[in-house]
Amino acid sequence: MAPDQPIISLRDIRKTYQIGDMVSHVLQGISVDIFPGEYVCIMGPSGCGKSTLLNVLGCLDQPTSGDYLLGGQNVATLDDDSLSQARCKNLGFIFQSYNLIQQLTVLENIEVPLYYSGMHDTEMRVISERLAAQVGLSHRLHHKPNELSGGQQQRVAIARALSNNPLVILADEATGNLDSKSGQEILGVFDDLNRQGKTLVFVTHDERMVERCTRVIRLRDGHVDRDEPGAAAGRRAEALKAMAKAA
Repeated sequence: MAPDQPIISLRDIRKTYQIGDMVSHVLQGISVDIFPGEYVCIMGPSGCGKSTLLNVLGCLDQPTSGDYLLGGQNVATLDDDSLSQARCKNLGFIFQSYNLIQQLTVLENIEVPLYYSGMHDTEMRVISERLAAQVGLSHRLHHKPNELSGGQQQRVAIARALSNNPLVILADEATGNLDSKSGQEILGVFDDLNRQGKTLVFVTHDERMVERCTRVIRLRDGHVDRDEPGAAAGRRAEALKAMAKAA
């Protein structure tokens, strides 16, 4: 996509839950554009709507009202099958708890999204080996998750998220289960991915992320409280240059 066209465009997104007689207005009119090459951190106190917004962005849940354009397609009103297709085509996910399949090896975990896309086995293996090398796991291809450290498991999750070459990578507290050293190493991987042109949306409560991202969106009580440049705002130029070179 052109760098001046948003990959994600949210317009007056609202999400309401009703439990019995109680109505909870979790998202209250979120309007945000996210552009190619950005590294966006969505931050805010507990209960501000971060997780709900991530579920909407990830096509895991639909808004009660409003429009959500993902790669130019309005996904806010799609049925479940179409929403699943949009999710598989456009998004890569990285979770705090890794969400790896314990019975599968590193390579096999990376291959899971490719398998469901119908890709040939040989091509799957080539892509998975390349991605494993990209995250520094060439020496662990045939190990299972319980044989890996937390940082290594998260590297597998990152490689898996990259396997379908998504428009956007969504990360939910991706360093929350890691020790300080492993967490910094994983954040370095994210920095490198952004420099290579990947668009990242990172949901976190960790204020240290302000130093690494190009943009910070702060939520409060279901609203966008502030939307401002991060300390690494200048790095988007590197991402755009990498994207242009790859095009």
